[in-house]
Amino acid sequence: MRNSKWFGAALASALLVTGGAGSIVATSSNVSAAAVNTSAVKTAKATWKVNSLPVAFSTIDSSGYKLYSLSEVAGELGAKVILSSTGFELNDSKGLHTVQIKAGAKSYLVDGVSQQFTVAPVLYNGKVYVELTKLVTALGGELTAEDQSILSFARPEGQFDTLHWNADGSIIANRSDSETAQLLKFSAFPGVYDIFSSNDSALDFAVSPDQKWGAFTDDKGQLNLINLSSGAVSPLGTDTSVKMDLVWSQDGKTIYFIQGDKQEKIGQISVDTGAVKTLLEDKVENKSELRLSADAKSVVYIVNVTGVAKNDADSTEDSLTVDFSKAGEQLYKLDLSTKDAKPAALTTALDNKLYPEILANGTVAYLSADPDGNAANTLKSIGADGAITNIALDVEPSWTTGVTTGLIVSGTAADGSTTIYSIDANGSKTSLFHTTEDVSEVAVSHDGSKLAIVSDGKVLLIQNGQALQLTK
Repeated sequence: MRNSKWFGAALASALLVTGGAGSIVATSSNVSAAAVNTSAVKTAKATWKVNSLPVAFSTIDSSGYKLYSLSEVAGELGAKVILSSTGFELNDSKGLHTVQIKAGAKSYLVDGVSQQFTVAPVLYNGKVYVELTKLVTALGGELTAEDQSILSFARPEGQFDTLHWNADGSIIANRSDSETAQLLKFSAFPGVYDIFSSNDSALDFAVSPDQKWGAFTDDKGQLNLINLSSGAVSPLGTDTSVKMDLVWSQDGKTIYFIQGDKQEKIGQISVDTGAVKTLLEDKVENKSELRLSADAKSVVYIVNVTGVAKNDADSTEDSLTVDFSKAGEQLYKLDLSTKDAKPAALTTALDNKLYPEILANGTVAYLSADPDGNAANTLKSIGADGAITNIALDVEPSWTTGVTTGLIVSGTAADGSTTIYSIDANGSKTSLFHTTEDVSEVAVSHDGSKLAIVSDGKVLLIQNGQALQLTK
């Protein structure tokens, strides 16, 4: 519980007594020798932010060091404190750490491993005072002296990527530098997180519209569902054909995908029955980036057109040439509501086409990139009449995704800073976040109201234009 204040009581060979709000009065003769001379002690109050809320702790100055009330700090961190004949035993609220401290002794134990205080804990007026930083870290917390802040639980360290939101507002991210697969689920409070999954195949998944489920395939082609609350995984159907670029229908009843060893088909699977159906089998290979309209009546996808091999009548190796003049990525649209409909080409230019999206009004938007890197990226839209126009931005776009209200776009300004915009159906832009740091990944909650980003491998939650760092 956040900011919980509770103490456990134990009768070993000593007595635990509360003396005032959150105080522990030591009665054992084993700690009396640690008492200090009253006339030499200066008492004070020091205010810290504990889990973002201000808390005033009782302090004393001892040997030039400021020591903090053991009981008050432990209480704010939600730790249980037990007094015994040998000192104090503390247990964090998650049951992960046990700390053993004795007043007057510099040596203390953290999970059975000996550690050293700079100055020994002291007993003053019936309360034990200790070094703040070492007590907080021993209990698994995190302390930042610069802004006088304490977290009950330390934020995880590492490099993170592959962000997803779930229905309860948690952020799921992959710890990419872990030796084994590790997905973590973060709450909106720094330091509050859980190990979500260690399934190698589930490091990335397609999220259902209600954000309760993720869909992914394993190395055998089996499609699986993962519960985004519990992490439980269950197979969907028995088909093991290659499935890529999974995308859910808005009602959550169907998952669409690119199918086949050469990505030559488009298929779907029923979430209720697991039945697989092929929707398009035109033998055109290298399909990718499948997108589904909100009404499930059409899909848009990219075809990577490769070079065409040419040979003379003798078909010798020396005469073989490859024509790359029409090679590139092209966008196609398929009408799913018309039987035996043929895919229609939406583009012919040889630019690279990234992050296609079908907007609510039927417009198709995508990021256009020069394959040779000689021109800046641009954001383009394709209207119902097939006309392609640029969407004006004051940044060079690097990423975009569709939301119910339009588009979320991340881009880099001339000074190297990053701005994330929301663009509505009329083309109006609203700045959601601006940073001078590099942003490598963005994830948007389903309603578009919250962002999660990866910057320098760290996960940050963006709310109301403010960044909250969830990892170190």
